[in-house]
Amino acid sequence: MDEYFSAIREMEQAVMFPSLLRGVYMEQQDDTSTGDFGNRDLYEYYMQLKSIKLAVEGKLPPVNESKQQITSREEVQENGEEADLEGLLYHHFTGLYRVLTHLTRKANALTRKYNEILGQINQSEITLAW
Repeated sequence: MDEYFSAIREMEQAVMFPSLLRGVYMEQQDDTSTGDFGNRDLYEYYMQLKSIKLAVEGKLPPVNESKQQITSREEVQENGEEADLEGLLYHHFTGLYRVLTHLTRKANALTRKYNEILGQINQSEITLAW
């Protein structure tokens, strides 16, 4: 999870002008981190990654939802079905790890692309100055 937060922090620090990402699409490459951007522009992914970070940092499910989950677990146990809580926890952590790894790769790819854009802008400014 630290890698995810680090990648998002780096992305937020690098991307000073998110509007530069509008209409920019990731080129399809062999790299797995860039192959799954689909047909949305990088600005949409930037906003998505930021909102997911905020949700992961501090959002808890509403009290009513968590009570409902506890009730349904108790119902399962009362019905005689044995709940494998350790297996359930492992399943959810594995899924969370996969999602965070995927999002980390996206954040890193987005940051690299933004830095490329800035490099191209700076290069064209230097060329015009001469």
